[in-house]
Amino acid sequence: MFVYWTLFLTPALLALARVRVATFGWVCLGALVAGAIGFRFQVGTDWGNYITMHFVPAGYMSLLDVWVLSDPLFRSLNWLAQSLGLGYWSINLATGIVFAAGLVRFVRRLPEPLLAFTAAIPYLAIVVAMNYTRQALALGCVLFALPYLYNRQLLAYTVTVLAASLFHRSAIIFLPLMALAAQRGNFGLIISAGLISVMAFGLILYERFAGLWRQYVESEFADNSQGAVVRVAMSALPALMWFVISRKVSLTSVERRVWTLLSSCALVAMGLVFLAPVAVDRVALYLSPIQLMVAAYSVQFFKSYDRVLARVAVIGVYAMVQYTWLVYGAHSGDWFPYRFWPFFSLDAPVYS
Repeated sequence: MFVYWTLFLTPALLALARVRVATFGWVCLGALVAGAIGFRFQVGTDWGNYITMHFVPAGYMSLLDVWVLSDPLFRSLNWLAQSLGLGYWSINLATGIVFAAGLVRFVRRLPEPLLAFTAAIPYLAIVVAMNYTRQALALGCVLFALPYLYNRQLLAYTVTVLAASLFHRSAIIFLPLMALAAQRGNFGLIISAGLISVMAFGLILYERFAGLWRQYVESEFADNSQGAVVRVAMSALPALMWFVISRKVSLTSVERRVWTLLSSCALVAMGLVFLAPVAVDRVALYLSPIQLMVAAYSVQFFKSYDRVLARVAVIGVYAMVQYTWLVYGAHSGDWFPYRFWPFFSLDAPVYS
């Protein structure tokens, strides 16, 4: 457990000490997370699945072949790694870098960035980024894109979200959020956002929509997602808190609209998860950043001399989340022991 608790306690202790982290410090924190994600070996339930379904087949395909399949940017990453003779670690390292870059960029805008960073470790960094590789890449891009939306840099936002959806198609749900950047009465932007979203949906999802619906809603697999209710509730409860605190925090108009909408979606997901647990669980993953928002802003509602206790409380909650999952999680055994990639071993796997 040493690696996992190091990931958690490093930002947590910095948050309690009220250390003002400069750019280099954030690079180091991001590198710590990216390295733990990227250099792990046989960690995560889907470790073998990604190798057999994505990495190995990429070695027998051309670049054109991978672009006609689903999630082409992720498949291209595998193709590039195979073409350069790199090991499977290179895919995980790229995932770690993209995820960590998005996370750092996202939290640095918040009033308690270290607290938000700490809150991201138990679920987003350890569970998601060390297992759901495609979704972790997509989520990293989404986190990187949101500040573009806040600043109404819509071209940059659109390109980044489209990149996310090419890593994992589910991220396309963030594209219509462009409309939230519209000024009052600017119906042209709203219409444009709708048209772009429809076109992107058609290109990325249309041909596969029926298959996805059968897989995630109608099949037996659709009802088999252990822990889905708990994972969705982890975002739904902060969403409720967000509605309590959001009117009293300083936000841009776009930020307020974005998080009001995403919090509403988190509450709706809590109701729908009982009907289609797998589908809702997959989509609700992208609502998890509401936890970081609440962790960062909730402390501001305490008087200055009570904020230390508030920070301790937030860190304590997420420490319990991490402990509970590591000790009692149904699949947490797949994260133990944490092993580093055997670069210097003659028996290091090639996976090609």
